[in-house]
Amino acid sequence: MNVTTKFDSLVVGADSLIGGHVVNALAAAGTSYQATSRRADADALRFDLANPSFGAFDNKQFGFAVVCAAVSNMRTCEADPLSTRGINVEGTLRLLRRLAQSDTPAVFLSSSQVFDGEVMRPDEAATCSPKNAYGRQKREVEEAIADEQLPVAVLRVPKVLARWPVAMFATWYDRLAQGDPIVAANNMPLAPVSAEDVAAAAIRLGSQRRTGIWHLSSSDEVPYHQAALWLAEVCGMSPALVDQETVTEEKVPGIYRHRYAALAADKIASGLGMPIRTSETVLRDLFGDFPKHRNAA
Repeated sequence: MNVTTKFDSLVVGADSLIGGHVVNALAAAGTSYQATSRRADADALRFDLANPSFGAFDNKQFGFAVVCAAVSNMRTCEADPLSTRGINVEGTLRLLRRLAQSDTPAVFLSSSQVFDGEVMRPDEAATCSPKNAYGRQKREVEEAIADEQLPVAVLRVPKVLARWPVAMFATWYDRLAQGDPIVAANNMPLAPVSAEDVAAAAIRLGSQRRTGIWHLSSSDEVPYHQAALWLAEVCGMSPALVDQETVTEEKVPGIYRHRYAALAADKIASGLGMPIRTSETVLRDLFGDFPKHRNAA
């Protein structure tokens, strides 16, 4: 006789930045969850969207699922659209359909890249016009969710940052800490959100069995150059080391650059009580923890 084990939630892609924050939030709340990873050595169920095998979910029941796994590097998606679509679209939809069959509502992490960035603060009903492969893949999943009426909440986010340096912010922090100059773009904006807030929003959407499209974003956008200046100031480094440049098409193709980065997030603020902060507030808050995490690494 097979016994079904019930969990409050499932986190697919727990070793991603957002997935890790979702797991941490669930653990802090004392709820039961099951996490997945495509890495064989991870302390989680083995599951890979490139070749999804659902045996890992047998005899398990979940209150809701948060799907964080994806190929999120935009240049990788552009260079290999076929393989990345297999993961970001085909594998993801197979998972969402399987979850729907078991009456498990899900949260799908989408992106502001479904827009072309030419409209200020588009809301959830705005016309989508992705200009890169990653955005098109996210939009294709969104359209399938709507067409098939899957029990899924789509959570669109712009730039997600953590309380420790990641990507170019890690490079900037290390160079500034060594007294070396950095150069940041003055014609590329970001509208940062914290991974903690994204995790909180995803958990609220899933636990409340919400559907439809939701935006989480800072209320405005700032150039990367301004973000770098705040990084230096908050972390006690010299802002004089921060130079600026106007990024060219050769350095960063236009398909990866948006004129406007922020999304309208009034719906999630009123519907879920999520805080919508300015870019400066988000960045200063996160940057304040960079030294602690970097020194502990």
